[in-house]
Amino acid sequence: MPKKLTCIAIDDEFIALKIITSLIDQTGFLTLLGSYQNAVEGTNAIIEMEPDIVFLDVQMPEINGLDIIKSLNHKPEIILITSQVKYAVEAFQFDVTDYLVKPIESYTRFIKAVTKAKDNLALKEQKLTGSDAVFMKIDFLLTKVQFESILYVEGYGDYIKVHTAYQTHVVYYKLSNIEEKLPKDMFLRVHRSYIVQVNKIDNIDQNSLLIGESIVPVSATYKPELLDRIQML
Repeated sequence: MPKKLTCIAIDDEFIALKIITSLIDQTGFLTLLGSYQNAVEGTNAIIEMEPDIVFLDVQMPEINGLDIIKSLNHKPEIILITSQVKYAVEAFQFDVTDYLVKPIESYTRFIKAVTKAKDNLALKEQKLTGSDAVFMKIDFLLTKVQFESILYVEGYGDYIKVHTAYQTHVVYYKLSNIEEKLPKDMFLRVHRSYIVQVNKIDNIDQNSLLIGESIVPVSATYKPELLDRIQML
């Protein structure tokens, strides 16, 4: 039987909290550990229970939701609940999974956010088990992609393009998140929008490198580490 993902919901508004807990109850692969209107109690519950997913309101009287995120050493997948999108945008610097805008009326939007969290957790599990591949959600299917087959990864906001020798996969995932899943002894960020497999590099010039027939930009920030990683005569 597939493992259920554990959840905690924190929102000082009673109606919003009831809606979230109802949506969790409707989703077969989720288990609710607790729901809290008090932000302090909710924060303590996160630390003690270590849930897989936290549904977190941004604006609360005791503790701001963003301050809760900053305080956590072990960060679960966090789905923000907010009445103002501007707070969600600010929170993405803390690598939150997704956000839901109040009033939450769409189960489709809810399940999209939860599925993204589920996929993130699956990728983390792959990394922990030392696999030589990663599963990526491609055309609604979790597809195994061997690390060795990846030439480079290109970031486009909330999407990435995973370039292999034979095809390019477009995946709903952030570049900063995929960087954490790729083996650090194989891959290196060379630009704010590009991660490359070092062994696939054919040549390097002042501001770019060549992998196969693709030219990848190299920024001054990342070039020293790149030169340090390659073998030079």
